[in-house]
Amino acid sequence: MKKQTVSMVFLAAAMLLGSLLAFVPANPLLAADTSWQASYWNNKTLSGSAVLVRNEAELNNDWGDGAPDALIDKDQFSARWTRSINFPTSSSYRFTATMDDGMRVYVDNVLIIDSWTDSQVHALTADVYLNAGDHTVKVEYYEAGGKAVAKLSWVPVGGTAPVPIANWKGEYFNNTSFTGNPVLVRDDASINFDWGVGAPAATVVADNFSARWTRSMNFDAGRYRFIVQVDDGVRLWVNNQLIINQWVNGNTTYTAEIDLPSGSVPIQMEYFESVGGAIAKLSWVKLSGSGEWSGQYFSNKTLSGSPVLTRSDSQINFNWGSGSPGTAVPIDNFSVRWNRSLNFAAGRYRFTATSDDGVRMWVNGQLVINGWSDHTPQTFSGEIDLPNASIPLQVEYYEGVGGAQVQVSWTPISSTPTTPTTPTTPTTPTTPAPTAGTGTVVSAYLNVRTGPGVQYSVITTLVRNQTVNLTGYRNAEGNWVQINMADGTKAWVSGRPYYLQTNVTIANMPVWQGTTSTPAPTSGTGSSRMRIMLTYARGRAWGIR
Repeated sequence: MKKQTVSMVFLAAAMLLGSLLAFVPANPLLAADTSWQASYWNNKTLSGSAVLVRNEAELNNDWGDGAPDALIDKDQFSARWTRSINFPTSSSYRFTATMDDGMRVYVDNVLIIDSWTDSQVHALTADVYLNAGDHTVKVEYYEAGGKAVAKLSWVPVGGTAPVPIANWKGEYFNNTSFTGNPVLVRDDASINFDWGVGAPAATVVADNFSARWTRSMNFDAGRYRFIVQVDDGVRLWVNNQLIINQWVNGNTTYTAEIDLPSGSVPIQMEYFESVGGAIAKLSWVKLSGSGEWSGQYFSNKTLSGSPVLTRSDSQINFNWGSGSPGTAVPIDNFSVRWNRSLNFAAGRYRFTATSDDGVRMWVNGQLVINGWSDHTPQTFSGEIDLPNASIPLQVEYYEGVGGAQVQVSWTPISSTPTTPTTPTTPTTPTTPAPTAGTGTVVSAYLNVRTGPGVQYSVITTLVRNQTVNLTGYRNAEGNWVQINMADGTKAWVSGRPYYLQTNVTIANMPVWQGTTSTPAPTSGTGSSRMRIMLTYARGRAWGIR
């Protein structure tokens, strides 16, 4: 009897436990939020302390000309919404952001929609593949003026999980314009393809296709040269800068150089194949460290063509005398370009360059020193206000004949900059506007020619103390200047200081991009080829040019 009673007790307990387990949910409780946490600021930059923090059931706001709350200004305000949301199925989800003015949308801290500009009301979409479960969503918004709209919605659109990418994400399209969805997405170990007349894969056509490769890679700080070989067109972005843009047919190798910071750097290469052979290859090489100058040496005075020597220079402090910087560089008539980036504290700085012959220097994209002329050793200086940042520096130098030297240095002169500057690319300084001026002939005679060189025909001859009106343009080398004749036609004279003295700096003039007449024949002994050379105290030549 006791055993039967004990058995019945255990049976009742088991039944009770079973009934309790039946009410336990099959899935664990969700961590998703039921509402958005909203924060508002009375500025456009989400800066300082929020003036209002509250929960909002949905993100579907059209305030018109009004404000979100009495505490918020109707214009010039910003907001941030954050929320953990449960997505019930693994799928691609299409997020739609509707805004007036700017909005940014992040999913799991990845920026998927970025329209941080003043605008009229408009909508942007982005598709993101999400595994089933909870995901964090963050929306940032600002209102400039006028209407105020901020909305976010999403719907599942199906699709399979993306290909896991460990190297390059390669997206291939059966057209040359990246139109529509890629027909193939894959993980490419490297961009080193020579498909010949074939195709990258069975799903990709052999001709008239395009491909896009993206990834981020860690770099040490320094200057790098990127090399692409393609057949046909290519575009290459490094650290979000377009450094190669050759969207043309042909089998060609292109190179470009860029200074990179230490850390993760995004790279994107776009390519299209027309017909025939298909090649797409990318590589790079480090030229110098961040603490060194990347020097390119040219066997001419104009920094043109390919450098005959590339090396890292710890500093620009050279006095080669009558020698050469290297065996590949000539003793005379050579040029050098140095680049580097350097961290500066905010303040005003004086940059100094001593050279024989020409030198010019850009700091933070601004030309601060311009001594681009033949001269004996001479010192130039310029001052500039710099922010607390990594600043690009570029120095160019050329040697004519005789001694060769160049030294560059700088020193802070104030810790309070008077005019903040914005970093720009040092290799493309702004072209100055032409500045008209006058010139006075200082040699006995000076030929006026149809073009910038002794190979052009002589129009007339000037004598000492005659004046000419300058158009404000020079040739690329800076040794010829353009003038206006009395009848309004344009002509050229030598701009050398021992032929012509000008009231404006020739090196500051923009280079003439127009056309000139055909050069005169080089044979014969006529006046167009005559050059009388006399010597004066400084050892320079003068006379008919």
